Amino acid sequence: MAGSAHDMSVRDIMTSQVVTMPPDATALDVAKSMTKADISSIIVVSRERPVGIITEEDLVRRVIARELDPQTTKANQIMSSPLIHVTMDTSLTEAMRVMARSGIRRVAVLKNDSLVGIVTSRDILRWSPELIDILVESLRMKADGMQRPFDEEEEEDEVVAYGGICDNCGEYSTDLVMEDGRYLCEACRS
Repeated sequence: MAGSAHDMSVRDIMTSQVVTMPPDATALDVAKSMTKADISSIIVVSRERPVGIITEEDLVRRVIARELDPQTTKANQIMSSPLIHVTMDTSLTEAMRVMARSGIRRVAVLKNDSLVGIVTSRDILRWSPELIDILVESLRMKADGMQRPFDEEEEEDEVVAYGGICDNCGEYSTDLVMEDGRYLCEACRS
């Protein structure tokens, strides 16, 4: 591991044993997998590519609160997609910024478009507690009903990466960008 928390990257602290499920798994299967592994999220993988994430909160809000049948509701109906991700070389500070800007507490870690791990805000704070200021600011903005300041909007495009299936061509991409309400890969963007 790196010498100090400031020199550490995601690879130093990520969990590499990530529980995955296919898009056609049921919400019940997802919940059972989470319970068995004692985890709070799973990554949805299609053809060996990560396309989304399901958290305990997703199960509560998107299945239970809507009174959907967990035995027939599919993972691809309740997953958050496209998947926000970082690389193994992303610094802990940048990973925390990605989570704070995106309003999430965990982020997938990719290497060459393949899932290699997951890192949570709790993991980061355990190794680098000084980054709590980023998390506190994010929570304050969320509580105030604010998004992010306008001057940070362009910077986010450089920091937050989206991966999943292009809404136009249906191909997998780790470089999806929202354009006209659709997530498009580089080849399909105008």
